[in-house]
Amino acid sequence: MAMLAIAAALPNAAHAQTAPPVQVKLVPWANNINNITAIASCGDGRLFVATQGGSIRIVTDSMTVLPEPFLNIYWLVYFVGEQGLIGLTFDPDYANNGHFYVNYTQPYAAGHNTIIARFTVSPDDPNIADPNSEVVLMSIPQPGDMHKGGDLQFGPDGNLYITLGDGSEQGDPDNHAQGLNTRLGKILRIHPLPDGTWEVPPDNPFATAGGDTLPEIFAYGARNPFRLSVDHVTGDLWFGDVGQSSYDEVNYMRADTSGENFGWHCYEGFMPSHPLDCTDPGLLTWPISTQANVMNGGSFCALIGGKVYRGQAYPRLYGRYLYTDYCAGMIRSVRANGTGGWVDEQLLPPGMAGNTTFGESSTHELFLGNQVTKRVYKVVDRCPMPPPLLTDAGDSLHCSPAASYAWYWNGTLLPDATGPAIAPQGDGQYWAVADMGGGCLFTTDTLQVIHTGIPAAGAMALRLFPNPARDQVRVTLPSGANGPFTFTLLDVTGRIVRQWPTAGNGMAELYVGDIAPGRYLLRGSTPSGSYCAALNVAR
Repeated sequence: MAMLAIAAALPNAAHAQTAPPVQVKLVPWANNINNITAIASCGDGRLFVATQGGSIRIVTDSMTVLPEPFLNIYWLVYFVGEQGLIGLTFDPDYANNGHFYVNYTQPYAAGHNTIIARFTVSPDDPNIADPNSEVVLMSIPQPGDMHKGGDLQFGPDGNLYITLGDGSEQGDPDNHAQGLNTRLGKILRIHPLPDGTWEVPPDNPFATAGGDTLPEIFAYGARNPFRLSVDHVTGDLWFGDVGQSSYDEVNYMRADTSGENFGWHCYEGFMPSHPLDCTDPGLLTWPISTQANVMNGGSFCALIGGKVYRGQAYPRLYGRYLYTDYCAGMIRSVRANGTGGWVDEQLLPPGMAGNTTFGESSTHELFLGNQVTKRVYKVVDRCPMPPPLLTDAGDSLHCSPAASYAWYWNGTLLPDATGPAIAPQGDGQYWAVADMGGGCLFTTDTLQVIHTGIPAAGAMALRLFPNPARDQVRVTLPSGANGPFTFTLLDVTGRIVRQWPTAGNGMAELYVGDIAPGRYLLRGSTPSGSYCAALNVAR
C-alpha cells in the first residue's frame, strides 16, 4: 500500500502569512462636477458634493449625478481663490429635521464674513433644499482673502466642530491663531439648537474662562485647517494644517482632551517661526506627521486632511487616517504603531494634482474629490481579496485559487511547482506565493510536513477526545492495532515535546495539563506501524 508522505500539516510561526503592502486605487464615481470642495452623506446612500461656486450636487450611484442641484446659493457666496462654499455637513437627526450646515465666504459688499449657516430640505422633494431656509449661526469677520479653514463636522457627541484659518495673507502678523479672543486660527465646538441658535457645550475647555476668552473655542494655534475629521467610532479629532513655506502637518486630538494649542504662528511643524509668541513650548501639541512644503524642497503645497476609514469593505484600511495634497496628489495614511507612536505610509504614489477633499458615504466608505479632473473617486484597497489558504489533503498540499503559484520548501523555490497543488518532497516547511492578479502577491501560512509512514487509509488515524484538550486526552487506537505503543508529541517544528510508553489495549489516557497551549502532532508507534492525529492543547 502507498505510504503517506506527511503525518500532518501544522501552521508554523517561523514563516507567517504575508499580504502585499497596503495600497489604494481610485475608482471614478462621478464626472463633470466643477470646483469640488466637500463631500458628505445624509445617511441614506446618496453623496452630496459641495462646489466652491455655491451649489451642492447629489450623486445617487456610480456615475449618476442628478441634473438639478440640491442647493444653489451662488448669490450668497464670494467665489475666488480660497473663498466660496467650502464646508458641508448634515445634522445627525437629518432624517427627522432635514437640517444641514454649510461654511461659506460672503462677498465684500455683504461684509466679507465667514458664514456658518443652516439650511433645510424641501418638505416636498428629498433631492431639493429650500434656498430661502437659511438660518445664520455665526458671522465671522475676515481680515483678508486667504486661510479660511472652512470645514465643519458633527462628532459622535452631537456637537458641531468648525475649523477657521488665521485669515492672514502670510505669517499671521496679528497672531490671531494664539489669541483666545478671536475665532480665527481655531477649532470651535458648539451645540446647535432646534430654533437656529446654539449653545456652548459645558465641557468646552474655555466654557467658564470669562473675560474676552471665547467659550466656543475647542482648540487653537492653527494656520489653515482646511479639512477636519471627527472619528465617529472614537470621537478623536484629526485635521490637516497647510503650512506657510516649510512644513504641512497632520494634527490629532484624543477624544478625552481639549484646549490643545497646535503652535501656529510660533511653530510651523517642528520648525520655529515666532517662538517667543508662545509662552511655553512644552505646553504645545505637536503634529503627528509633517510633510516638507515645495518651498522647503518637498512636494506638498497644501495638505488636504482626510478621514479615518471605518468602512467594512476593506479591512486592511480600517482605522487608518488617509490624507492627500493638492499639488502632489499622493495618498498617505497615518496609523498608531501600538507603542504610542505613529506610522506614516504612502498608499498611492504622486501623479494627480487637484485633490481637495475626502468624504464618507453612509456606510463609511471613502471618496475623494478633485478640482482638476472634476471627478469624485471611490477610494478602494488595491488588493482587497482574502489571503489564499494552504491545506493538507493527506498526500499533497493545496493552495486556494490564484492566477499563478510559486512553491517553497524550507525557503528554496521549487521551480517545477507552478500549479495549485504539490506532493511534498520530504519533511520540512512548505509555503506558496500566490499571484491573485493585479500585482497582488500573497504568501500563505507555512505548513510543517513530517513523514510518518502511515498507510493512506483514513481509518488508520488516532481518534482523540476531547480535542482541544486541557488536562487529559483519551486516545482511541485504530481497529486491529496491537502491541506495546509509544506515544510521541511533536510541536510544529517536529521537535519531540513528550513521550508516553503505554500498553496496547486499544485506548490510552494521556496527561497534557502542563503542555503549553498550541497545536501538536500526536504519533503512536508500534513495531508494526505508526498512527497519528493533530492535537490542540488549550487552557
